Amino acid sequence: MAQKMSNTLLLNTLLQSVEEAVTIVDEKAIVRYWNKAAERLYEIPADEIIGKSILDFPWKSLMVQRVLADGVPIRNAYHEPNPNLHVLIHTVPLIENGKIRGAISTERDVTQIVRLGHELMQSSNHGDEEGGGFAVQRDNRLWDRICGRSAAIQESIQMAQKVAKTDANILLTGDSGVGKELFAHAIHHSSLRADGPFIAINCGAIPAPLFESELFGYVPGSFTGADRKGREGKLALTDSGTLFLDEVGEMPLEMQVKLLRVLEEKSFYPIGADKPVRVSIRIIAATNRNLLEEVRQGRFREDLYYRLNVVNLRIPPLRERLEDIPLLVQRFLREFSAKYNRVIPEISSEMMIHLMQYEWLGNVRQLRNTMERLVILAVDGQAHIEHLPEEIRVDRPGISIDHVQSSYTLKPSLSALNQHRRKHVSKEELKRVLHQTYGNKSAAAKELGISRGTLYHYLKRYEL
Repeated sequence: MAQKMSNTLLLNTLLQSVEEAVTIVDEKAIVRYWNKAAERLYEIPADEIIGKSILDFPWKSLMVQRVLADGVPIRNAYHEPNPNLHVLIHTVPLIENGKIRGAISTERDVTQIVRLGHELMQSSNHGDEEGGGFAVQRDNRLWDRICGRSAAIQESIQMAQKVAKTDANILLTGDSGVGKELFAHAIHHSSLRADGPFIAINCGAIPAPLFESELFGYVPGSFTGADRKGREGKLALTDSGTLFLDEVGEMPLEMQVKLLRVLEEKSFYPIGADKPVRVSIRIIAATNRNLLEEVRQGRFREDLYYRLNVVNLRIPPLRERLEDIPLLVQRFLREFSAKYNRVIPEISSEMMIHLMQYEWLGNVRQLRNTMERLVILAVDGQAHIEHLPEEIRVDRPGISIDHVQSSYTLKPSLSALNQHRRKHVSKEELKRVLHQTYGNKSAAAKELGISRGTLYHYLKRYEL
């Protein structure tokens, strides 16, 4: 009979198989476990650290010491344990019979993401080749307003540019706030109809009784209360141009039938008219709904769906293009700093990691609004976590950023290298800077170009 596996074997195998660095200490902060991932992250073999106090090593002393002292877990905290090393740390106490018996820490290496943020922020500060804020329009350069270099957004841009030159109807799909109208504008201005009008209708904002007159217009005396001169509808105004139907899934069923007839016959009757009006229009429709499901539920006509869905262009949500967040952040900060005549706020590595972990259900629109808020609140030129809306500060679903791939050059920016270039701080220099900053340790660490953890290491060494 096979012997049962020991709990120790199972636990050891499990801890060695995870990608995060794992450290276990006892109540006296003596290291009892140090897995392979921790060895790789800190380049310290297990036999050189196990049995020693973690408090002798500056990168973990603050987190572990705090948890051992008060027993309160630290979850998903940004930490800079060494120069040019950035981690998300999760530390919880080990409690038995109401007493703290130790702590366990897991750390995820996010250095690549932080370097990417530094690189993009620096490149944006030196000649923003992508253009200014979203509010700035440039002739024939509307594609530049779609900000992002990730593979996901670039694939959508390239497909949109291909179909723009045709006259095919396009259905833009994607979550709310991803930028569907921005794509529609860019497609129109790159099309053969660029010299014609671009007319947009929000199908969800027009009351059903008014939809027909809004779309088709009416002749004088058509109904009580109508303008005596009559009124041209959006279809007539769009002749030779592009009609953008936003939230097309909200269009009433009776209007879907009439729109289908326009697409088939290239003409329509204004309300009260006895002669048809011929039009040449291209339709770009957009929705955040699953229209095929709407068809199955009988809420959207199948024949109209296929008329609109000649080309289906999906625009990816922000959670699928996380590597674009630093570039979007910098663009929006520049836009609103100019609008409000403020200094562009500095975004710390901790803040950037926080932004990249949030789910952004409102996508680019929500991120843009958040950056406007930061510019307004960061009067000292420094953006802090407290400046973020409460739902972003509190709700952190923990989107994985391990999969982030990009074509960017992931070299540290000059500012990042200069910030961490110093390896040694003398006692005299440390005392001088502490005096200049009135004992403010965060300010002192920044002035010296070291992390706060390294600063505390020097304070302990020099007994200050």
